[in-house]
Amino acid sequence: MTLWQAALIAVLGLIAVAATIVLWLRRSALTPVEAAAELKALGLDLARLPGRLRRLAADPRTPRRCRWWLIGLAIYVASPIDPIPDFLPGIGHLDEIVVVPLVLRHVRRMIPSDVWAEHFPPRRPVPGNQVADESR
Repeated sequence: MTLWQAALIAVLGLIAVAATIVLWLRRSALTPVEAAAELKALGLDLARLPGRLRRLAADPRTPRRCRWWLIGLAIYVASPIDPIPDFLPGIGHLDEIVVVPLVLRHVRRMIPSDVWAEHFPPRRPVPGNQVADESR
């Protein structure tokens, strides 16, 4: 793959991410203030995710198999050896963007609901967002 091809893929990936965010904001019928609050809440949730996953793995009610999946995920994310090298701008983290949600979905299915709810309480809906209120 040449540098131009990698740059083109990176630009197309960034455009796809931006388009997804714009479409999500328009379909959710949020005002700009509500959309900013929702994005801020999502960002805070992402920042808290590693600590919550660590506490979830340390909980004695979490099945041992889930702990191994979470440890493996942490090693995969921290490892410099990836199918797509992280130093490639724009596309370097695409493998993590795909693998992390898949593993977390698998782990979520193995953990009892009460344990999950204790470590991941439901978010409060953004005021005035009827679409989000109806889907919860």
